[in-house]
Amino acid sequence: MDDRQSRDLAHRRTFKAIGDFLALHGLEPTPENYTLVYGLVSDDTTPVARMILALTSDGVRLTQRDIDRIRKQIDEEFPGLEEDKAAELIADLKRSMENFTSVVEATREETRNYEADLARGAEDLNEHASANPSIVTVARLTGAMLERTRAAEAQLAVARSEADALREKLAEAEEQARSDALTRLPNRRAFEARLDEVMKSGELCSIAICDIDRFKRINDGHGHGVGDRVLRMVAESLKMSCGKHMVARLGGEEFAILFEGMSPSAAAEILDQARSDLAARDFRVRETDAPLDQITFSAGVALCAGESPLKRADNLLYEAKDSGRNKVVAEAD
Repeated sequence: MDDRQSRDLAHRRTFKAIGDFLALHGLEPTPENYTLVYGLVSDDTTPVARMILALTSDGVRLTQRDIDRIRKQIDEEFPGLEEDKAAELIADLKRSMENFTSVVEATREETRNYEADLARGAEDLNEHASANPSIVTVARLTGAMLERTRAAEAQLAVARSEADALREKLAEAEEQARSDALTRLPNRRAFEARLDEVMKSGELCSIAICDIDRFKRINDGHGHGVGDRVLRMVAESLKMSCGKHMVARLGGEEFAILFEGMSPSAAAEILDQARSDLAARDFRVRETDAPLDQITFSAGVALCAGESPLKRADNLLYEAKDSGRNKVVAEAD
């Protein structure tokens, strides 16, 4: 058997393994499902494979909802890892810049002191040069050193100015690394950092996770451009409705709100009003004036206490989805 035949045989085995898996779990052979299962049969050590194997280890069959949740988690977690790497790089650059600025400032101070000493010495030498011609050469060299020192001090001033400008750029980059590019809301990394702070403080707080209902229909029916505008609109709507409370985009069509100083029931009341307001609005496609389906979201609200408040809120979100969508489900206070 030559190399081409071996490759063909391996491909057929892969195709059969994917088909067998989809058939076993009763899943549709969509491109999305096919791609996800390929990640399992091609390498069972990948994050996708580990998630699937963990869910099916007891012989449990996957549902389409399980597959969708795995896909969403993969889509969200790995960009998040890249955001963390970018944030770490920016932090390293900031530390380097602070060290550089400290060295420049210390050198400037030493140079200014040295310049002052040279200037005084040059004056003394010039006063005695007429009386002692041998001092003329020393005075000339001292004057040259003084000019070079002044030039160095000017260069250090420029370096300090450039360092200050770079520090401002790094601050902007740091802010961008904590923001979602599409909606300009804080991203998952910024949200989880604040959640961690609140959890450590022990203050009363509730967390909500919201997911736009049937968002895939919008993208499939009207295109991703319209889908992006819907995401921005929902982001702005949540931000306005939730006031001072932190609203973030976790990824995809999922948002999170941190209701500091509020119980789950109080937070759910605000969020349910936001849900009702959004559901009552009439939306149309800008380019065609065609009506969009009603835009709604489902949400779960949990207390920021105990273990895994994010996961508990996510479970409540799916409870809202399973019970008909377009509703808010909250933990008891």
